[in-house]
Amino acid sequence: MDLSGKTAIVTGAAVGLGRAYAQALADVGVNLAVCDLRDEVHDLVNELATPTKAWQGNVADPNHVKTVVDGAKDHFGQIDILINNAGVWGGSFAKDNLDKSIEDYELLIGTNLKGEYLFGRAVIPILIEQRHGGEIVNIATDHMVTCGAPWQVCPSASSCPWGDSPRATGGGDTMDLYDASKWALNGLLYGWAKALAPHGIRVNQFCMGATDSNMLRSFHNFKPSPEEEASWMRAEDNARVLIEMLEEGPQGRNAQNINFCVGRPVKLEPPLEQIYVRPHQVQLSKES
Repeated sequence: MDLSGKTAIVTGAAVGLGRAYAQALADVGVNLAVCDLRDEVHDLVNELATPTKAWQGNVADPNHVKTVVDGAKDHFGQIDILINNAGVWGGSFAKDNLDKSIEDYELLIGTNLKGEYLFGRAVIPILIEQRHGGEIVNIATDHMVTCGAPWQVCPSASSCPWGDSPRATGGGDTMDLYDASKWALNGLLYGWAKALAPHGIRVNQFCMGATDSNMLRSFHNFKPSPEEEASWMRAEDNARVLIEMLEEGPQGRNAQNINFCVGRPVKLEPPLEQIYVRPHQVQLSKES
């Protein structure tokens, strides 16, 4: 599918993966509506070689979401692609006190789950009304699709740094809420994919491992060791895979958790056999 002339919304586009996604989409001629909490999001308007509109705000704020989605539709006349990328990381423990737990919940669930939910809910009616299909890509984590969950989705590879399969799933005891916010995206993935397939709208999920980004660098207090940094995947490589997946078009994969973890090649692998949904439930309409 030729992507030129289509319009995409990319959340969390100021830095890291979001910026790489925006740049890759711009390179193939996609019009861009970008948003972020950070001031740098406005720089994209002049830096990207494609028509671009930028908004600054919080994806957990329904008013901001409405402003971005309505603004993108009014400015470009259509919306074809939603890249639900905005996300944050924060340490949380089961033994944290209630005050910290509430703050963590508002931040992590608000951004990683509520933000993706709100943008999807705002964009989906537009995609349906347009009657020419569409694409939704949610950004999740490899914590939920490694060789431990279930092991079939990640066969043991000689390049895997974790040793023998299965690798333990999840981020450990320091990330209970982060992992919960990302695991919950499966509810949106499978529910949306089944509901939207008759409208020719695909919903897929990129499950990101250690990729060089502002979020990952913050995990290391912005001082990663040279060895650690050398092991990371590149955001630009993942953005290339995003374009390849979007170019599959309406009859491409659907309802897929696509795994990008350290040790696996950053490439678009063949679709996996559906485990959590039946294939006919996510078969797209041939009319779209």
